[in-house]
Amino acid sequence: MEKLLAIVALGQSFYGRWLFRRLLIGIVMVVALAIIIAIMVSAMLITSLYVAYSALLSYAIEPHMAMVIVGFLALTITLALVTLTLRYLQRLSIMPRATSPLSSLLDSFTNGLMTEKR
Repeated sequence: MEKLLAIVALGQSFYGRWLFRRLLIGIVMVVALAIIIAIMVSAMLITSLYVAYSALLSYAIEPHMAMVIVGFLALTITLALVTLTLRYLQRLSIMPRATSPLSSLLDSFTNGLMTEKR
């Protein structure tokens, strides 16, 4: 009986390690794909800015003025992406507090520890 329990425990530990490795591989793949997507989107944005600059030059706009317009477009795109990123970071920092009932219990416990008893 002890040998059977030992085999079951060993099997569970191997299965747990396999699931952990599978989860870890999945997380690594998602991160790698997110990085590749970010590189591709960056390349597309750079290409579109170059096309905009070329189009402005083809419509007989001076190179300095075309550079100012494309610079303004690049600045606008960058500010929009930074604003979007900050909004999502703010949502992520608020979400765990709002969704976890355990966090409210822990907050109550820490508040109780912090109050002075006279």
